[in-house]
Order: sequence, then structure tokens, then C-alpha cells
Amino acid sequence: MSQEIEKIVYCPAGHSSNDFIYSDAQNFIYSENCSLCTEERFIREFKTWSSGNANIDKNIQESQTTNIYYKLQWIPYDNFQNIKFIADGGRGSVHSAELKNGIKWRWNFIKQDWENHFISSEIALKEIKDSRYDIAEFLKMIKTVNNYEYIANYYGISKNPFTQNFIFVVELFNDDLHKFLTKTFWDLGWEPKIDMLISISGGLEILHAKNLVHCNLHSGNILNLTTPGPISDIYLDLCTLGNDLVLNTNNKNDKIFGLIPYIPPEVLRGNEFTRKGDIYSFGGIMYEIVTAQRPFADQAHDTYLIIDICNGVRPKVPNFMLNWIPEWYLDLMYRCWSDDPSKRPTAAELGDLFCDVLETFYRNIEDNVKRQLKIADENQKNTSKSQKQELLELFSHSSKLHPQSSSISRYIHTLHGLHNLLEDIKSGKSSDPNLLSI
Repeated sequence: MSQEIEKIVYCPAGHSSNDFIYSDAQNFIYSENCSLCTEERFIREFKTWSSGNANIDKNIQESQTTNIYYKLQWIPYDNFQNIKFIADGGRGSVHSAELKNGIKWRWNFIKQDWENHFISSEIALKEIKDSRYDIAEFLKMIKTVNNYEYIANYYGISKNPFTQNFIFVVELFNDDLHKFLTKTFWDLGWEPKIDMLISISGGLEILHAKNLVHCNLHSGNILNLTTPGPISDIYLDLCTLGNDLVLNTNNKNDKIFGLIPYIPPEVLRGNEFTRKGDIYSFGGIMYEIVTAQRPFADQAHDTYLIIDICNGVRPKVPNFMLNWIPEWYLDLMYRCWSDDPSKRPTAAELGDLFCDVLETFYRNIEDNVKRQLKIADENQKNTSKSQKQELLELFSHSSKLHPQSSSISRYIHTLHGLHNLLEDIKSGKSSDPNLLSI
């Protein structure tokens, strides 16, 4: 039987379906669209816009000429309507908005005009108010992971004409992990909990394979697209190239950005934030998924807590919750929290382990792991009213939450940065720069 020869298709500009748009991507001509025409149109319009920052422009333009499907874009501020405040964050504020005209997607060679996607769709606007934040470097990183599974989609960048701050235009989510857990904790069995952990470890595995380090993984940076339902995406806040962290002349960090309970002890001492540091932060996520509480939420997030963490202190699971949690899970959580980074699992190992556990649900396998999970679910369902009330008080931000604990990322002085002040802080001669003012 003779093999059918695929017909070569041409667009009006003369491009063929046999052409290559990149060395590893063949030109795609369909309906009224051509990948090469779309790229050429993006290039032609480079001169029609500018962010005002050459490095930012370069990163956007490179994304439009190196990815056949997912291109970052400069999005004019007047394309946003119905802007609504959501929350303040460590580096700025987040708003929701509608894309009035959508964003450019494909060039229509018949109509000689853009076909836009996401017209009137809701998106998130993350305005960066921190002048120390390297937006161009972040865009460089985003180009390598945009539209990967478990990673939130970034559509482009804009600028607030009133503040002159740059704005990331990002996929809009309903809740962060902490809010999601407070709403659904009592109805959340082990199957969806394991599914969440697969998604989060999967996001880390993607980053680490690209030699990227998240550096700020906590429950406020993990968002879910639909409620109720599993957490599906990991939201990137501060990510840096694994071998390109900014250190001082002694290869030590004087400051680190994040939340103290999620920062690994080696980083709190002033050392480099590595992929193993992300695994320590993942231990905090594991803790929060089974307790619905942020780690160390009942005490001040200050230099004394940093010293405790560096001395091996870890968050405690409330006694009445211990029989809700399988022993293997607690052991894994404390492995992630190991003071020795080499003893922590990798993101890939975590993903494989949780996938194996989830398979016991899908294949109805009865083994020791499955039995422990079933017993844990039953124990949680049989919780007494007084214990439920105790947890509900924690959910409602009662007095058990310390007023000087923080849920918003900030700059933290490491022990290396404080080495000349430590004794004065301990004696009361000097105020603690890591202590939040009330």
C-alpha cells in the first residue's frame, strides 16, 4: 500500500507548512492563520510599544519569537476594566480585572487583523511596588516554565500610569491554599489531600528540572482554580535562577525575603537558598494541609523564632490531631524539615511517593498505607465537638494566633546579617528588626 503524501499548504504570504518557525517547530497553517505570519506581525509591532525598560522589552520580544503558542505581551493599562482590589502582598497589591479587548493570539491573514483571546475574561493584576524586585529577571524565568502543568499562567506585563509601577497580568484564581483549607478542612479526605500534594510537588519538580528555585513557597503562593476541588496550580512569586542568587562578598545572605516558618535553617543562618530549601518549605505545606494552621502561627515571627528553628525546633501537631495523620506522613514531613539538607527528599521523590499512595485509591489496593489513611479519616470524622470548636477558633483568627506572626512575605534579617547585634537583641539593648510592630 502506498503511503499517502501529506499535502503542502501555503499562506498568501508564501509560507508553507513545510517551513520551520523554529529549529524544532514546523510552521502550522490552518484556517486563516499561519504561525510564521503571526511571528512576523509580532516583530513588526515591536516598534509600536515599549515598557520603558529595555530589559523588560527584550524578554517580552524574545518570548514572542521563541514560543509558537505562549507569548508574553505588553498589555496597555486601558485594556483593563472593572478593576477590583483583592489583597496586599509582600511586594505589592493584587487586583482582579476584565480584559476589555483580550490579548493578541493569532494573526488572521485573510482579515489582516489580530484574533484576540480572553476578551472580557477575568485576570489578576499583580502590581509590584518593591523597587528591589528584578522584573526583567523574573520574566526571563517565566519564559522557561509558562503554561507548564501546575504552574500559573502569566499573560504579560503592564504599567499603572498613576503609580508607574509594573504589573504582572496573571491567571485569576479563587483562593490561596490557607483560605481553601479553612473552608473545606472538615470535608477534605485523604484522597484530595494527596492529590494536592502531587500538584504542588509536581510544580516544584518542573522548577527544579529547569534549575530554578522557588525561594518563597508558602500557603499564600499556592492557589486553586475552582472551589471546591483540588489545588491545581503553584503560583510563582519570588523565583530565581538556581545558580544566580545574589550573595554578599562572603557568599552569605544578610537578608532573605519570605515567611520565617517556611525558610530553611541554613538560609536563616545566611546560606544560599537551594532546591533542598524548597523541600523544607514543602514540609510547612504538608503541616498546613493536615492541621489547617500555618506553622508557628501561635508565636511571634522574630529573631528568637529564627534561633529556635536553627536549633532544631519544628512546628508541633496539636495532640488531638495526631490520630488524624498516618505515621508515614509525619515521618515524611519531618524528613522535609531535616536540618541536614542532604537528608531531605527531592521534589521528584515526593511526587513519586504521593502518586503511589493515590494509586491505592484508584486501584482499590488494600495495603498498610491505605489502611492508615482510612483509619485517619475515620478518626477525624469522629472528632468531639469540643475539639472541633478548638479548631474553629483557630480558623476564626482567635487570640491563639499571635499578633506578631506574619502571613505576608517580607524581608528578614538572617543570623549572619545580625551577628553584631545578636547579643544586644538578647539583652534588650537593641530592638529586634525582625519583630513586627503591632
